[in-house]
Amino acid sequence: MRIAYHCEDVVGRRMAGPGIRAVELSRRLAARHRVTLVAEGADELEDEPFGTSRDLGAVLRDSDAFIAQGFGFPLPHLLRFGGRLLLDLYDPVQLEQLARMDPHPTAEQIVQVGYVRRRLQYLIRRADHVLCASRPQRAHWLGWMGACGRLSPQALAGDPEASRLLAVVPFGLPEAPPRKGDSPLRRAIEAAPEDRIAFWSGGLWDWMDPALAVRAAAIARKRVPRLELALLAGQRPGNAAPPMRAAAQEARAAAGPGVHFVDAWVPYEDRGAWLLDADLAVSAHRPSLEAELAYRTRLLDCLWAGLPAACTAGDVLAMDGEREGWARAAPAGDAEALADAMVALCEPTANEKARSAASRAAGEHTWQRSADTVLALLAEPAPQRPRIIDRQTPAIAAVFARKALKKLFR
Repeated sequence: MRIAYHCEDVVGRRMAGPGIRAVELSRRLAARHRVTLVAEGADELEDEPFGTSRDLGAVLRDSDAFIAQGFGFPLPHLLRFGGRLLLDLYDPVQLEQLARMDPHPTAEQIVQVGYVRRRLQYLIRRADHVLCASRPQRAHWLGWMGACGRLSPQALAGDPEASRLLAVVPFGLPEAPPRKGDSPLRRAIEAAPEDRIAFWSGGLWDWMDPALAVRAAAIARKRVPRLELALLAGQRPGNAAPPMRAAAQEARAAAGPGVHFVDAWVPYEDRGAWLLDADLAVSAHRPSLEAELAYRTRLLDCLWAGLPAACTAGDVLAMDGEREGWARAAPAGDAEALADAMVALCEPTANEKARSAASRAAGEHTWQRSADTVLALLAEPAPQRPRIIDRQTPAIAAVFARKALKKLFR
């Protein structure tokens, strides 16, 4: 099968979640199919099993399937494409937008949310398969699919649970373990060998709460004096996401002794060495719908590196982490509770126990497992899309007319 894989975000040496997902899945799908990745920076990738292009229209003309994350391409491409569409909605972008807005949004924000909503409605109606990252996300998108008329009797006839129409394809982890480096994190913050390092490894997005982590670290330092908090605060690569500054500015304003902002975006292939340099990870988000449906890749990386995590509760991976023993979660906004979690994971026995739990859980989250789900979808016929006109159209029109007249003269 010939597959066109489109990603709005940049790919290459430095990339964020959407680009990472596109590259990693393309690598594994290319073992069975001819895959062409269309993304900014794709032509700079070397020694990949997939092809690359900048011309999505040309690639689609020679493709049987189109995998897209929903944005960054003209919709008329879909009008001319007769193949199978796999719509990857692992990132609940509309909820991220809403989480960044105050009660009095600007006109531009209102227009942008409306645009995203209408585009998603069109894409969901057109999609042959929708991909998401977790069971809570699946419930969310099932609601959208029902409202868009995609849950038709024809589609469910051979797929009564809609497991092929809406499939859970989590963000994954490399099968190979991370490699140690020359202590890049400790060098970046000039840490002493005896310092304990808590590491904020993802971006300072506005729906996150790095200021809470800063306040919690200050409390924890009273009990663990050599605790250092390092936060990655580099510029996000690419232009797919709008600039976000509020959360970062709040965190910098709250920072005191022992807090370090590393103004760099760590190359994708190097991130393992940074994670292995830390004693624990820290992640905190604000209360929002985004948090309820998020699939925190920064927590997923903790499993890959066997790194215990102190985090706020509410998202899927935080709940998994508490149940499986590799994370300790605190209520959103509670600096004291997050500090307690950080202090507990600094204790050597508890830290080692959490590391072992993380390593055990990592095998359930590989990219190959996620790719296998997509490969299984492609191996079978797609669920039927609702027909606009079929043999029952006259009968449907007659029923509608009778009911309309009945209501008119009631």
